[in-house]
Amino acid sequence: MFSTLAHYLSGLPAQPDAVAADIPARTPEGKETTMRRWVLQEHVWVKVLDETGFTGINVDLLPSPTAGPRCAATLLVTAHRTS
Repeated sequence: MFSTLAHYLSGLPAQPDAVAADIPARTPEGKETTMRRWVLQEHVWVKVLDETGFTGINVDLLPSPTAGPRCAATLLVTAHRTS
């Protein structure tokens, strides 16, 4: 189980392919940095997980509880894999 952005905080849509993006971020000390994130469309997460042997894949879209700039819906992804 994991959660991730359903789209970029800028409002841009999620990637249609499994491609990472460097997202602006700040360290706990306030220093500017970047963070590698995979902001992917729902079907891309399903495809990637399926190709790596996961089953029972489910993706739920959780809307943002607030409106405004830098708000985003969340994808809650669950899957199973046996060794």
